[in-house]
Amino acid sequence: MPIIVPESVFDKYYDVIDSTFDIFGVKCKLVSISKREEIIFTPDNNNPNRNSVNVHRNGGGTVNRGNVTIKETEVLTDIILKVYWDQKQWVGVTSGIQVPDGSIQTIGFMKDLPLVLKAKQLIIHDGIKEFKEIRFERAGEHIPMGLRQNRYFGCLWKRV
Repeated sequence: MPIIVPESVFDKYYDVIDSTFDIFGVKCKLVSISKREEIIFTPDNNNPNRNSVNVHRNGGGTVNRGNVTIKETEVLTDIILKVYWDQKQWVGVTSGIQVPDGSIQTIGFMKDLPLVLKAKQLIIHDGIKEFKEIRFERAGEHIPMGLRQNRYFGCLWKRV
């Protein structure tokens, strides 16, 4: 005989878990790269400053192509995440996983997942950014979490 769980149980669960983001959530910034084209008439100065085959690899910058200059800029997007620094507190991760030292786990809302997947990096804890900016890159894929696994996700991040 199947057990029918009333929808109010799930609503209450989501209310409680959502309130933990107000208490334990940290304001972070997602770093995405935006490319803009500017039409500028300049002499041919497309020679790289560095002796490198791929100028874009080290820090981006601007590159002239004909009369068009392509500029890469960082776009910062605010997001609230629960951050776990200690591997013993990580949720939904087996003990056999190998991650670099200094890695973290974040838990966020599934509605923010497309922004996280597009982001190049994550700046943790906007409140301490004036003392030290700590950047991370995503390590692996996201993990759906919670009842029904459709409202929350977890991600592992490695230090940059």
